Amino acid sequence: MGKRYALDEPIAGKRIQPSGEEEEMSKAAVGIAVVALLLAAGAFTLTVLIWAMPSLIIDRYDLKHKGDANQGGSQGQGQTPSAVSTTTPQAQLTVQPTQGPEVIAEIQQKPQIYIFGYDGDWRPQQYVNAEGRLAGISIEVMTEVCRMKNKTCHHTLSHQPKEIWDTRAKNGQGIQNGWYHAGVGLFRTADRINVFKFLGEYLTPSMAFFYGMKNNATNVTNTTVPATTPGPPSSSSIIGFHELYYTDQSCLVRNGVTMARDIHRITNDFEELKDLLASGTIDYIFAPDNTFPAGGDIVKISPGYDCTLGNGGIMMRHDMNLQWVEEGMAELISSQKYRDICNSATVNHGAAATCLP
Repeated sequence: MGKRYALDEPIAGKRIQPSGEEEEMSKAAVGIAVVALLLAAGAFTLTVLIWAMPSLIIDRYDLKHKGDANQGGSQGQGQTPSAVSTTTPQAQLTVQPTQGPEVIAEIQQKPQIYIFGYDGDWRPQQYVNAEGRLAGISIEVMTEVCRMKNKTCHHTLSHQPKEIWDTRAKNGQGIQNGWYHAGVGLFRTADRINVFKFLGEYLTPSMAFFYGMKNNATNVTNTTVPATTPGPPSSSSIIGFHELYYTDQSCLVRNGVTMARDIHRITNDFEELKDLLASGTIDYIFAPDNTFPAGGDIVKISPGYDCTLGNGGIMMRHDMNLQWVEEGMAELISSQKYRDICNSATVNHGAAATCLP
C-alpha cells in the first residue's frame, strides 16, 4: 500500500489545480457580486439625492394635483385641498414624512383660521339682528380678542344649537367633531365639564327661575310652583326648557326638584316656548333671570336656582389648544374697551349685559 497522508498534510511536490468547470463557476460568482455592489451603490445615491432635493419628484406631483384641484378634483363636493385646509376647524398643520423643507415651509406660512360657534337666541350676548346678521357683546368681545392676538377668526351662527350643546345628549356635536374650534358664551355646569373644558371667562351667570302666565302665577293656591315661597313643582307640571341653556332639567335635579322627565318640552327658541306657555301646552318655562321683560303677561316666580359652576366663556374639546384666547381675554377684561362694550349693551343690543364686575 502507498503512503497515507494526514488531512492537513500537503502532498509533497504536488500542487492541486482547479478543474476548468470550477474556474468558470468562480468567475461567475465574482461577476454577480460586482453587479450587486453596483446596484446597491446606485440605490444609495438615489436615496441621498431624494433626501437632499425632494423637489425633484414633489414639484411634479404637486403641479399635477394642484391642476386637478383647480378643475374641481374629487376633494369632497368640489372643494379644493386649499379650501379644506383653511376653512375647516379640524384642519391642522401636519407634516408628512415624505415632505421636503420647501413644502413644509409653504404649509407653515398659511394662516390658521379659528372658527367660533354661537347660538342666535340670547340677547344681548348673541342674537340675529334685524338685518339677519349675528350680533351681540359676545361677537364684539371675541372680535377684539382675535384682533389683539393677531388671529384670523370666523364667527359662525349655529342654526342648530345642539351642535354646540345638546341638553339631551349631553354633548356638542359641532365642537366634538371639530366643526367649531369652540363655542362662545357658555357657562360651566356639572354635565358640561364632564365633556369639555372652559377658558376665557367674560360673563357672570344669572340665577334661574320658573316663569308662568300672570293669571296662573298670581294664584298661589292653584299653582304647583309657589309664587313667594320655596318649593318644587309637582311631578305633573309640564316644564319648557331651552336646548342650549344651562337652565336644564339636570339643574333642577341638583337643586332637589323632582319631576317626571318624560313629559317636558325642549326647544331651541324662546318664542316657541312663549307660545306653548300661552296655549297651555306647558305650565312653566325654566330660564335665566331677565329672560322675559317685567310687566308682561309672563312673570317670574320665586325662588331662584343656581345652575352653574362658575362664569361663562369659551367651551372646547380637551385636546384643543386655545391658550391665546385665555391670554387675550385677560388683557381685554382689564382694559377700558371691555367696559365700553358692556356699558353700551343696552343701547346697542337692547338689554343689559351680564359682564364681569
